[in-house]
Amino acid sequence: MYRPVRSDRGVPFGKFYKPDPLPPDLALSDTVLKHVERAAHALGRLDGFRTQVDAAATVFRPLLYKEAEQSSQVEGTQVTTTDMYRATAAGDTAARSRDVQEALNYVEALREASTRLLAEGRSRENITADLIKDLHETVMETGYTDEDDPLPGQFRPDYAWIEESNEPWKQSVRFVPPKAAMVESMMADLLSYVQSSSKYPAIVDVALVHYQIETIHPFTDGNGRVGRLVALLLLVACDLLTTPLFYMSAYIKENREEYTDRLLAVSEDGAWEEWLQFFITGMRDQAEEVLSRASLLHELHESYGARYASGPQSVQRLLEVLFEQPYLTVPTAAERIDMSYPAANSAVEQLVEDDVLSQVDTKERNREFVATQIMDIVERDAADLPTPSSVLRS
Repeated sequence: MYRPVRSDRGVPFGKFYKPDPLPPDLALSDTVLKHVERAAHALGRLDGFRTQVDAAATVFRPLLYKEAEQSSQVEGTQVTTTDMYRATAAGDTAARSRDVQEALNYVEALREASTRLLAEGRSRENITADLIKDLHETVMETGYTDEDDPLPGQFRPDYAWIEESNEPWKQSVRFVPPKAAMVESMMADLLSYVQSSSKYPAIVDVALVHYQIETIHPFTDGNGRVGRLVALLLLVACDLLTTPLFYMSAYIKENREEYTDRLLAVSEDGAWEEWLQFFITGMRDQAEEVLSRASLLHELHESYGARYASGPQSVQRLLEVLFEQPYLTVPTAAERIDMSYPAANSAVEQLVEDDVLSQVDTKERNREFVATQIMDIVERDAADLPTPSSVLRS
């Protein structure tokens, strides 16, 4: 429901939205239930594939960067996985742009939170206010000036609003979330629902919780990123995934206008049916896309293992490193494989000769190299990916 704002607050709106606590009273349609079934199947196939892959954490590491890239682009940046990897290739943190640093923060937040959730146990009870605040603190930790402080790890202290237009002479407020004084109690209500048993399928709950956290808009900035991270962690907490090998942000980015329209329609018209269909379709589509990329990465990793089974240990170690850091310099390679510079240089030269690595620049010192085949899989357009079934059959 909408509530009035006092006229003396000096804000460009006269009302804010106060969402009802979860859960809404819904009679799930056959259409929604069919979407749930398809999404559950796609997520199950993805998770089943991951459990069969040795060294899955290494092989599928690039998919974390893919999610960070897509999440960053939802926010309007042009950051790519290449930007992130190149920013870390030589360990020069000072040279990173704010947008790249935020994307890298997202990777770190997902790593930290998933490690914590797996250590504490994959349970809805372990999705807590502290976890969500810690997510926000990590995501927003660096890259800001004191004058542009997102208050990392703190709920917002004042009103927030979402504008329809970015044109300052044509300011139009699209949506105003609850006033700051309500945020603490609303987040407590939300987490009470998250931590309790539900009458709805877990996939429906992920969609409900994502709507609620985006509508409460608990932080000064970074709400979208935190909301997408919570959705990933909730999939793990609900035992829909073993680890957050998944990225929802790509679907949101490709359907940005419909995404915001569907969220608003729930608030204004109670259009839960349409929201559930939209969001759950996204879970299915992205599970299938992730499975395609994961299958290709696994296939490439297996081919490297067979090709270099009798090769030097330095080369074998470096091949594993490339799935975690596809861009690197020789000093970085030496550090990562824990060998001397000459050994690392020899391994790099061997992989350059074999077209596994390619030199990015023409410098003679501090040369930078890229694992082209890995990056091709990571950056390939979704429309150009094979279907999961065709990859798994090969």
